[in-house]
Amino acid sequence: MEASLTRVKNEPDLVAPGWTLYSMCRESVEFRQGDRQRRHTRLVHVPSPDGWSKQMLWP
Repeated sequence: MEASLTRVKNEPDLVAPGWTLYSMCRESVEFRQGDRQRRHTRLVHVPSPDGWSKQMLWP
């Protein structure tokens, strides 16, 4: 990462002028699996002291 930042500083034309960096802090991650009868499966993963815990959401 440090090498990339140094390169961008040394070569300012390397990045397009309108380019924007977004940084996100994840509080949870949700996955959805579709079903032909619209009974979708929804799983949410949330951080826990031991890693991530998984919970099933109703539709």
